[in-house]
Amino acid sequence: MEDYNANAANTDGVALSQTSARLTSIGFVALLLTQFLGACNDNIFRWFVVGVGKQYFTSDPATVLMAGTACFVGPYLVLAAMAGFLADRLSKRTVIVACKVAELMIMLLGMAAIMTGQLWAIFVVLVMMGAQSALFSPSKTGSIPEQLDESRISAANGWFGLATVVATVVGTGIGNLLSDYTQPKGQANWLLSASVLIGFALVGLAVSLLITHVPAANPVRKFPWNAAGQTLLDLRSLWTRRALWRVALGITFFWSLGTLANLNIDQFAFARGASRQTEVTPLLACLVAGIGGGSVLAGILSRGEIELGLLPVGAFGIAASLIGLFIIQGPLIVEFDFTVAYIFSCFFLLVMGMSAGLFNVPLEAYIQHRSPRESRGAVLAAANFVTFVGILVASLLFWVMRTPLDSGSLSDVATMRQLNVSPAERRKIESLSEQFRHAFETTNKLPVSDDYLNQVTGNARLLLAGTLAWTEM
Repeated sequence: MEDYNANAANTDGVALSQTSARLTSIGFVALLLTQFLGACNDNIFRWFVVGVGKQYFTSDPATVLMAGTACFVGPYLVLAAMAGFLADRLSKRTVIVACKVAELMIMLLGMAAIMTGQLWAIFVVLVMMGAQSALFSPSKTGSIPEQLDESRISAANGWFGLATVVATVVGTGIGNLLSDYTQPKGQANWLLSASVLIGFALVGLAVSLLITHVPAANPVRKFPWNAAGQTLLDLRSLWTRRALWRVALGITFFWSLGTLANLNIDQFAFARGASRQTEVTPLLACLVAGIGGGSVLAGILSRGEIELGLLPVGAFGIAASLIGLFIIQGPLIVEFDFTVAYIFSCFFLLVMGMSAGLFNVPLEAYIQHRSPRESRGAVLAAANFVTFVGILVASLLFWVMRTPLDSGSLSDVATMRQLNVSPAERRKIESLSEQFRHAFETTNKLPVSDDYLNQVTGNARLLLAGTLAWTEM
């Protein structure tokens, strides 16, 4: 690390001692809470919008998931140069606070878009959220090595990983609940949704004001008028630092795989008997809880060092758990009861998450520590660009692999689940499905699924549950 510990000074000429900053310092705790609240609100809005979007695209939920991810990820590619410039040119605290103000404005626009019932407006807000997160990211991660000394970077990244995944669990759960509670199309009980989203943004803004001010790393850096050219220069700079480049590719692998897992869990559950968004939450919770536990464990095992030796252990665990998920057979939910297959799925997702934490934390700590302070924002922005190219490719692969198999039609559901039903049962299922849809469209309220499911048994009940789920979404 550059010899910044003793010589850095803030704009008032007061020396800033990194070595005195601990993980329990107000500045770092505020940074950690800001990350938690921001990630939580991102996931609340994201999964809330996923649930709303599925009600517009009842026959093609995979497209909604892919499009939502693309809208959120795209700004990371377009704004990579700007994000790096802001992180280097200004105090990172200034950028973080400004992004929290933007988050508040975006949440207000998001609720307005949902109330208008215009799906295109909702996706525009998702793009704006992605832009806010893209500008926020390099300043957030770049603040860690500026506030703490080398011996605490791995532990700090472990706690950041834990905060992020706990926020993901909380945000996903709240977002799915809001999606179910505000049907149809997020417009019922809208005041609750607005209170939650705007409330998280306000608290996050207040907490961000407590983050320690650190002087700008490169106050003379020029504005990147040619954003595309600057991104290429930043990527070239990252490429010439071969160790950092390889670490960036490792982080890209981690997040790309995580994106596929995150998107697939939703469809994995609904393809195997789930009928409500809230039934997806335990699966996602196990994955992200595992990442949190693995992240903290990685910080502990590093013992004040940046321990890349944890990477093979994490990679092996990821591969083993994916094989375990692949060999699980049978439905996850039967007649609204969790099966043994569901429990095993939760277990393997937990193991995969823990392994992912062990894999990712050393990489994040390494790239933060080894990047030059005066260009750390540019290096992290370039790494983000590579990472989100991988995420975008992963989301497109998900769409390509899922769409042909899971259009949501009755025949596709039956083929996909390999359920055998008699012609009479099929006619009964079609009749009940049509009654359910007619009741929903007539009253604009979701009927009670059990009233229809109790009229059939066995495979016919499972197939009807899947059909009603597409109508509910």
